[in-house]
Amino acid sequence: MKKRIFCIILCLLLLFSLTACGDGGFTPAQKAFDADIATSVLSDGEILAQNSKYAMEYVADSGSVRLVELSSGTKWDLCPKSAGEVQYDDFGMPIGAHSFTQSPIEVGYMDTEIRGGGNYSVVSKVDAVESGRIVVKKIENGVTIEYYFDGQQFMIPVDYVLKDDYLSISIDSTKIQENELRITYVSLAPFLNSVENDSENSYLFIPSGSGALIDVDSYNEQGLKYSAYVYGDDYTMEDKYIPSDEKSLRMPVCGYKNGDKGGFTIIDNGAETALLNAVVGSTSYQFSAIYPSFQLRGYTNHQARTFRQTYFANIYPENMIEGIFSIRFYPLSGENANYNTMADIYRDYLVSEKGLVKTGEEKAMSISLIGGTQITKSFLGVPYDTVYATTTVDQAGSIISELSESIDSLSIKLKGFGSTGVDIGKIGGNFTVSKNIGSVAKLKNLSSLCDEGGVDLYFDYDLVRFNSSGSGFSHYGDAVMNSGIVKAEQYVTDKAIRSNLTDKAYRMLRPIEFTNAVSKALKQNSKWNIGGVSLETLTSWAYSDYSEPNSSVDYNARNSYSAAVIKALSQVKESGQKLMATDANDYAAIMSNLVTDAPVTSDSGYAFYEDVPFYSMVFKGYVPMTSESVNLAIDQKRIILGAVEGGIGLNYTVINQWDNSLIDADYPYFFGTVYSGIKEDILATYGDLADYYDSINGAKIVSNTIISSGVHCTEFDNGVTVYVNYNDSAISTPAGECGAESYIITGGAA
Repeated sequence: MKKRIFCIILCLLLLFSLTACGDGGFTPAQKAFDADIATSVLSDGEILAQNSKYAMEYVADSGSVRLVELSSGTKWDLCPKSAGEVQYDDFGMPIGAHSFTQSPIEVGYMDTEIRGGGNYSVVSKVDAVESGRIVVKKIENGVTIEYYFDGQQFMIPVDYVLKDDYLSISIDSTKIQENELRITYVSLAPFLNSVENDSENSYLFIPSGSGALIDVDSYNEQGLKYSAYVYGDDYTMEDKYIPSDEKSLRMPVCGYKNGDKGGFTIIDNGAETALLNAVVGSTSYQFSAIYPSFQLRGYTNHQARTFRQTYFANIYPENMIEGIFSIRFYPLSGENANYNTMADIYRDYLVSEKGLVKTGEEKAMSISLIGGTQITKSFLGVPYDTVYATTTVDQAGSIISELSESIDSLSIKLKGFGSTGVDIGKIGGNFTVSKNIGSVAKLKNLSSLCDEGGVDLYFDYDLVRFNSSGSGFSHYGDAVMNSGIVKAEQYVTDKAIRSNLTDKAYRMLRPIEFTNAVSKALKQNSKWNIGGVSLETLTSWAYSDYSEPNSSVDYNARNSYSAAVIKALSQVKESGQKLMATDANDYAAIMSNLVTDAPVTSDSGYAFYEDVPFYSMVFKGYVPMTSESVNLAIDQKRIILGAVEGGIGLNYTVINQWDNSLIDADYPYFFGTVYSGIKEDILATYGDLADYYDSINGAKIVSNTIISSGVHCTEFDNGVTVYVNYNDSAISTPAGECGAESYIITGGAA
């Protein structure tokens, strides 16, 4: 018995103590820490670069830089200091600025000698400028500052380069130095986007869902903290991950407004690896801020149980991902210091550098038709699984014909028409139609019906999740690994108690196989004469893969993930087919002919005080969008109002028939979705908004304004203006009294 206990303890210690190690086949570019190089700094205030708009100065006490607008003298500091009165501690001594606010970088690291990984963080003000060394080297239009953390024996080099209208801040991870301690993340310019607490006419901006504003009121010494991954949670990272209803960040941006001054940050390299962090209302910091952190090593959270206890450990890979990780900071001032200008800047960036163009005709309505789901039946007392058809192909044709008689601008998604319905099976639903739902011949007839009626038809393929081999993809060989070099598995979630159904595990496809999977979907669509492909999971998910730890660091901490998706999706346009994305990350939205489930609300958490339609402000007039599914929402009126404010179409989820066996279905697509029960609601809502959608078809948003709490105004570039009242009582607006949870349209659709 004692030997058995000793073996269990030994196994746990091995699990918790070290990172996952390779066999040395991959040679890291990072070098050992240089303990001998001498400090080299510049004079405080020295001009590092200058153009017609801005000068960049060196700031000696923090080892950072500041921007100065030449015309006005306005300054943007990486490390701000309070403009208020000096505060004193209990001993009558003046309280200086917090070391975190005076640090241009924060570094996370782990100590492999400590049980559980020993995760720590340090800031450059204390551990490099004061207790270590910095080396400043001038480069073209800027400076490289090397931060040497002597106590931890690692060095982070940061490039600060002045461009025409923004400041570029970047790190090249191949030039980082480290010894025994392993760097896990680097936060760039944590207080560049910051506002002194309790400042009037001020906010932080975060792209949660549709977008949201965060207040900057003081709370307590610690304040409120918020952190979320750009492009949503990493499903490879967590063992037995429990999904939440939290709205993901679909754009790698953030910003702030402080009276008539502000700033906007774009993560232009390494966005997939980044988190956005907000610290709000901390009386210790005296500032509220929002900033990015780059995961240079991802991890997997593992758990082990013994002696009635559960132990957790973060398992990190041995090698750091390699590449450039950078942000662009755009200073804003005067009437341009607001989220409208931020949306304009980001849209222009996507147009000029990411290829954003008008991708299709806008749709007033999209309908997701759910084909079927797996249920258990019995024959002579023997249970067996089969697909119950909630909407056959023939029934889909009848629904489409009826709706298209009243709705002029309609798109249809066929979801769950594959071999296992909406349930996870083989990749792409085995690229077949379930025989219980319909036949290939009937599917071709349905496609012809849509073509004749001017209805865009899309067939949805899940090219991410699978639980068995098939369609040319191996359940073992083509599934991602976590950083512990174990095949990563996730689980369908019990919708009632929010726990994992361990008997319904699935794996995720390796990113290197995305191009092959999309190619198969397009070929199958072509055989069925369907002109549109829907890729829900591929366009909204982002996750890591550690399958090749000894030869590559691609896809570690999701690095290069978006490049794999973009390469795969580029085949859609080449094929002449259309692409439908769902709740799309920005890089996927750019390539789409229609984005459904476009967010119209934010996470509404922590210190968020107003949602704003930032997602719509960026893409409206370029990428057609429809809202989250109205009839699946808890607050259906809120979704409709959000769609009206953002100028995007409506979306509904529909089935043809109900069966009591659906009560136990794993997915929420069946409740309140029977066509006969919601048809009149769909047509009535469309009837109310048809003229409005006609009037803003192809129009861009030129401004969005918060008139008062819960009352917003959107102006389009063709003169149409809409006032939306989210409150439960009538509110006076410049266009007249707007009823509770209602809207007023002026201009072309009045």
